[in-house]
Amino acid sequence: MQPERKKATFFVALIFLCGALTGAVATNLWVKAQTSVRAARADAPSASRRVRSVEWFTQQLDLSPDQASQLTQILDETRTTFRAKEEEIGSIREQARNRIRAILTEEQRVKYEEMLARQDRKRGPRR
Repeated sequence: MQPERKKATFFVALIFLCGALTGAVATNLWVKAQTSVRAARADAPSASRRVRSVEWFTQQLDLSPDQASQLTQILDETRTTFRAKEEEIGSIREQARNRIRAILTEEQRVKYEEMLARQDRKRGPRR
């Protein structure tokens, strides 16, 4: 091969690798940014949503200040109960997964763990 042709081939390959590397880094940064945004939304107090809900109910139903206060309390209590149930569901799910693991062969268990990882990624971060 001629030296110029070798150089050209080298530079084409180098450019391709740089593009692939840039794409991988950009994808990784994008995924991390989206995960951070989701986590921030999940961790942010639901107070702003609750305030909007109370304002909407107050306008639609012409609630008194006392009723709006009671509604706020009901929404807070409901959210707390809902989160407690989510934790309970997570515990039940993990118990079921452990029972399933116990009946699988080592090869099946590896595949099962991969399936769970995909499922958990789709489900997204837990609060």
